[in-house]
Amino acid sequence: MNLRIISAGAGSGKTYRLTSEMVALLEKGVRASGVIATTFTKKAAAELQERVRVRLLEEGLSEQADQLANALIGTVHGLGVRLLQRFAYEAGVSPEVSIIADEDQQILFNLSLSTVLTGERVEKMEYLSDRLGLNKRERYDWRREVKRVTDIARANDFSLDALQLSKLRSFESFQEFLGQPDKDKPEGYFEHQLDQLMGETIARLESNADETKKTREAANLLKAFQRTLGLRQYLYWHEWAKISKLDVGAKSRDDVSELLEFAASHHRHPEFQEDIRDFIYNIFEIAIAAIQEYDEYKKRRGLIDYTDMEVLVNRLLDKPTVSAVLAQELELLMVDEFQDTSPIQLEIFLKLSKLAQFSVWVGDPKQSIYGFRGAAPELMQAIIRKVGGVKPEDIQEYSWRSREDIVHAVNALFTKAFSELPPEQVALKAKRAKKPNDNSLNKAPEPIEMEDALMHWHFVYDGEGRLPGRPWMESSIATSLKKMLDKPTYVIPKGAGEPRIAVPGDVAILCRSNAECQIVAEALHRAGLRAAISRSGLLATAEAKLILACLKYLLNQYDSLSVAEILLLASGQPIEEIIESRLEYIENADNSKGRNGQWAGDDTFILAIDQLREQTIELSSAEILNLLLEEMDLRRIVASWGNQQQRLDNVDVMRKLALQYEEACNRLHSAASLGGFLLWLGELENNEADLQGSGEGPDAVNVLTYHKSKGLEWPVVICHSLEGNLRAEVWGVDIIQESDEVDLNNILGNRWLRYWANPYADQIRNTVLDEKLSESEAHRRAREAALQEEARLLYVGLTRARDYLIFPSRARPTKWLNRVWH
Repeated sequence: MNLRIISAGAGSGKTYRLTSEMVALLEKGVRASGVIATTFTKKAAAELQERVRVRLLEEGLSEQADQLANALIGTVHGLGVRLLQRFAYEAGVSPEVSIIADEDQQILFNLSLSTVLTGERVEKMEYLSDRLGLNKRERYDWRREVKRVTDIARANDFSLDALQLSKLRSFESFQEFLGQPDKDKPEGYFEHQLDQLMGETIARLESNADETKKTREAANLLKAFQRTLGLRQYLYWHEWAKISKLDVGAKSRDDVSELLEFAASHHRHPEFQEDIRDFIYNIFEIAIAAIQEYDEYKKRRGLIDYTDMEVLVNRLLDKPTVSAVLAQELELLMVDEFQDTSPIQLEIFLKLSKLAQFSVWVGDPKQSIYGFRGAAPELMQAIIRKVGGVKPEDIQEYSWRSREDIVHAVNALFTKAFSELPPEQVALKAKRAKKPNDNSLNKAPEPIEMEDALMHWHFVYDGEGRLPGRPWMESSIATSLKKMLDKPTYVIPKGAGEPRIAVPGDVAILCRSNAECQIVAEALHRAGLRAAISRSGLLATAEAKLILACLKYLLNQYDSLSVAEILLLASGQPIEEIIESRLEYIENADNSKGRNGQWAGDDTFILAIDQLREQTIELSSAEILNLLLEEMDLRRIVASWGNQQQRLDNVDVMRKLALQYEEACNRLHSAASLGGFLLWLGELENNEADLQGSGEGPDAVNVLTYHKSKGLEWPVVICHSLEGNLRAEVWGVDIIQESDEVDLNNILGNRWLRYWANPYADQIRNTVLDEKLSESEAHRRAREAALQEEARLLYVGLTRARDYLIFPSRARPTKWLNRVWH
């Protein structure tokens, strides 16, 4: 296998290198029709194709440039569709196979899931969710866990038999931490004994000499648990755990010791282990049934989704007739962003690499941050080792993006964090030097207007008592940023030679979660800065409510709530007047024993919609929405409310959603209607998929998560959330590799799917299960994977900065940064 791995760190010119490699091979005689190149996005594919074409034309190779259209350059999914269409007979699909779009797949799977979810199954899962404490804080959506199991199982080509085996092994591996249940005791023994011990303990606590608040609270808590046990006949397992950790005054410790010891032994309770087993088994059984129903649904309609496509292509490449044809035709395989590929995609690329004359993979294992999407960096590292590592000439050694001090800081931090990699694959040399040298991009020293590239904003709380919680830190960041921009601060944008004054759009604030992004955006608003942030809640915004009210009134002229919203938002009537008007209308209608005309029928906007109703009878949802926007001048109305760019962006998102709805109806061969569009929007809102426009622009600070920042860059980057705790969990779904050695001939083999559920909610600490788990190989693996993942994520964040990298802190340790350093 002629496979070359090119290591391209952040900002090191990956796309340029990819372009150069393809151009060089085309110059040597590789036919464009024999090229397959995959990229992570369609935008990246178009950029690569255009760059290669321009380079070929610059070098006078017009014939090769013309033939480049014959090359297969696109995403993995685009490649898969082309291969399936070409080898449809061998794959057993129609040449006109319909591929379900990602946005439709969730809808269709939910339909299949609802078919197999009997009332008995739902009732059982809700009961188990309560028993295991999963509903303690908020309603637990176990359906998402089912979906997660099915997604991972299908993406890794697990058979139904393999899932049945995984079901059994999941509980067996969990039970190892609990031991065998005590089945010798009569039914109800544990509850009866607990009730008796609680009663005796309460009596002792109330009669002893301990008058501490701690002991009184413990006695009251036991009384509450005893009442609950009497009413419910059982306690939740997190309640057992809480009793086992009951805290009392020193004088009362002997009085509670027997109760605490018995409560701590509940892991031997047969029903405890049965609840865990039943929950795990039901997750798998519902997942298996849903997969079968979903497969039948697709089969009846001649559909496949992108996961099916990957599985079919992977199996297709094992057919001798197909591999023989591709071996004759395939001259060059290029893979961009190899670190973000899933296991099944890696297997496809390996099979194609064995057929190609040349195979070039470009990427950076340090930026593999999509583990939640199925990327497996450990598999990629195994492949790199198998091919003999990365050759020195295949390492991109310069950073073209960041100033010298930023490059040095990143080198110092991550050569230590990624100690398993050779230093030359981590450390870069700065092309943007402080003082020009033979290799520097700049031919003059850094402009004197530029401040230090590395900044540390340490915020000191000058009040009394403990440090305030949120949003004190976020407000401090926002205030400091406002001062920085007002100073002013100078930046050198990409492609520019001279500095200019920084504007809010030059700044990005990175956070670990969407919730933190929202808090930062609100703090920026209070500081007088606008935030560009993509978040859900589009349909809850005033501009969306106005549009929806107009559409609903258009659909039903007797929708009084929509009329009220139009009067409030479009006509600007005070809510008191609207209520008074409505009450007066109802009173008049009652007195006249019937309707007294249309309520608010003389309002300008209501009249305008009434006049449009006849025109919209044969229009599509998107056409109706566009007509409303133009005829009623809704853009001007919403812009007058302030935050103009964000509101106009949200209006544009509503227009895009109307088009997406119609496209979905076309794909699913279902009728589109205005009522259907409104229901579809409601489903988006229920799934928190109604994303607002980001409101990006030169006057808005970019606020986004570290994950979403990948592939982007800004002159100023502020790294927030550095105090975060390690997110190492053994709960949920995990793929367990049977062997540490990866078989490149069978990447998807020797693995099983493990699912574990936490039975204690927030009470797991200091339980028998917690103690045994903390010493287990599963915990060690989860912790190691989490440490590696957050090191890669921080690397992505720090390398987004061009001119200034800012670390905010306060009188608390920056735990995340410290973990990566140590």
